[in-house]
Amino acid sequence: MFRLHPLRQYLSMGLASMALVALASTLTFHDAEAASRRSRHVVEDVAQDTLNGQPVMAIVSIKDQRVTIYDAAGGTMRSRVSSGRTDYETPVGVYSVLQKEEEHYSNVYDDASMPFMQRITWSGVALHGGALPGYPASHGCVRLPESFAQRLYPLTKVGMRVIVAYDDVAPVEITHPLLLKPTPQPAIESAVAIPMSYQDQDSTDNSSPFEPNVKRWPARLAQLEALKSIAAGKQIEADAANDQADQMKQLVAEKKEPRDNAAKALRKAEAAKKSADDKVARADKGLAAAKSPKAIKNWEDTKAKAIKTAEDAASKVASLTETLKAAEAELQTAMQEAAPVEAARAAAVAQADEAKHKTQPVSIFISLKTQRLYVRQGYEPVFEAPVTISEPETPIGTHVYTAVDYTNDGNDLRWTAVTLEHKEADYASSEDRLDQTSDATETPQTDVAKATAALNRITIAPDVLARVTEAAWPGSSLIISDEPMSKETAKATDFIVLVSTEPQGGIRKRPKQFFPSDNFYRDSSDDFYYNYDRYGRRQMYPRQKSLFWW
Repeated sequence: MFRLHPLRQYLSMGLASMALVALASTLTFHDAEAASRRSRHVVEDVAQDTLNGQPVMAIVSIKDQRVTIYDAAGGTMRSRVSSGRTDYETPVGVYSVLQKEEEHYSNVYDDASMPFMQRITWSGVALHGGALPGYPASHGCVRLPESFAQRLYPLTKVGMRVIVAYDDVAPVEITHPLLLKPTPQPAIESAVAIPMSYQDQDSTDNSSPFEPNVKRWPARLAQLEALKSIAAGKQIEADAANDQADQMKQLVAEKKEPRDNAAKALRKAEAAKKSADDKVARADKGLAAAKSPKAIKNWEDTKAKAIKTAEDAASKVASLTETLKAAEAELQTAMQEAAPVEAARAAAVAQADEAKHKTQPVSIFISLKTQRLYVRQGYEPVFEAPVTISEPETPIGTHVYTAVDYTNDGNDLRWTAVTLEHKEADYASSEDRLDQTSDATETPQTDVAKATAALNRITIAPDVLARVTEAAWPGSSLIISDEPMSKETAKATDFIVLVSTEPQGGIRKRPKQFFPSDNFYRDSSDDFYYNYDRYGRRQMYPRQKSLFWW
């Protein structure tokens, strides 16, 4: 068998190592070069662009393999996409942008670059720049032309509604008594003077969809600013209550320590007393059995010492018992004093949260399956309540209603509706999709009659309606669906609703991921953050490149 000379073998291994180092360096250079090239890229691949303002909604059509971005005034921006391939389909449903990252890399699929990433589920589905072969080809994400993704990225805000539909559909204006109207502008309690550290640094110009832009409506702007001032005042009160409660909590901890120490010392003293009592008992037995005067004398001395030790132990037990009683009494007093302070803290925090909620648009979800109404604000749940839906045995469909702006001098809201439909019988396979994408520039509008019919079947209790009307700002939304709330709806999300009659491979086939900090595996049955695309992994592990990563 042919063998290399040891020196040549050593040199070969050295050259191989140098090649790997050079390749890793090249990868690092190419990563930096790719990021630089993206920043200089000439914007193209935009089939249509008439946007006049901040995007409020993105609608992805699975059938037509395109995305259309809408602003509040009806302006649009459109481009081709590539959605999830067969068995990894991008699930049809209702989402919103949860997170944005300009330079992002997949944690599962060969460290693949996902530039201008806009996440719509914590399990890893996102909009991002990527290759578009002309048919669905991703593992569940929606790939955009990179130049389009670059153009779109600075325009969107976290919270923008994203709808994935099979048949393309455009929003249509709609009016209905059930759709929220802004509350009259009552005399709001006097705003407090807010320290600079509490003042909102975000202007209405760079506000997200969860912070309504009302700069064109002076009265509403004044109302919003007054509500924000009240919310800041309530937050000051909550912070003060938190500080006081923390102080009382510290006091309780300080009282608990001597109580615990006294209890521990008492247990040791009781053990010592028991040991001494046992010695006295043994001395009694020895004395009773002793025959000779010397033995009797020895046992008498032993018993006397044991009795002295037992008496000392009993005295110590008595003393420590009193010490423990006193420490326990001081602890109970501190706990009693802390209880109302803790209750005041909870009340102040609840009031601060409620005041803050009034400054943010409300999201409402009504499920035919559960016959309940759910409310979230600022990506957090607020409350839920039963709701009445007529003909509960008849499907109602999935409809998204969005308040896009004020109208009537700020006394009403302008709403749009989008109804998700699938008019074809079956999905075509990815291989058959190449010739199916449509070049039509006109997108069919939502059927107003169907969207209105769904609203006609809903009855909301007046007290529930009053609670949500307080937060009727532009950006508010109402979702009605046959479906329950998806498990993807979790911490830091708006409502996520998946249409169960459509393929969901892009979510159901999320790979299991190991969490080093938790020491266990999670999959898509978990409720929150599956680590599919770990945020900032390139920053956490800067030396780990695709050549060495799983």
